[in-house]
Amino acid sequence: MNDETFKSKYYNPFLETWKILKLIQYADQTSDSDAQWQRYMKEIDRLRATYPGNHFVERLIRLLYDAGDVIKEENRKT
Repeated sequence: MNDETFKSKYYNPFLETWKILKLIQYADQTSDSDAQWQRYMKEIDRLRATYPGNHFVERLIRLLYDAGDVIKEENRKT
């Protein structure tokens, strides 16, 4: 696999996943919590549409769903 392929199939989707995850860092701690979660879900859908058929992206999306649950729990503790 060359650098271009690696970057387009793995590196770029990973960076986008990190940016999406940051959207909910403070969710459930602010007054616009519902809007933050809606944007989070919309960005997950956008990620899936941007990389159709990419199995790595599907696994990243699973991570985003699981991480969202964990972050939600942690934010509710504080």
